Amino acid sequence: MPKNCWGDTTLEEHHRLHNRIRNELPELLSRLALEGKEEDALRLLVEWGTFQRKRYQIYNEARVLLGMEKMAIDVEALE
Repeated sequence: MPKNCWGDTTLEEHHRLHNRIRNELPELLSRLALEGKEEDALRLLVEWGTFQRKRYQIYNEARVLLGMEKMAIDVEALE
């Protein structure tokens, strides 16, 4: 099985993880704003909307700012 950006996962698992990030990211940014971190939420929203950073990086930063664990991602496979 070829490596992808999530390591050795099936195509179905790969898509499930991408969909999870895509679906949860708006909620995470909203939670940041509601918790008084409007500047961080706005910065991440701009970075997401202008493709300044990868979506998973923004997702993980939002999770960290909310006190959640980062999602493990095989970054080497992205390059």
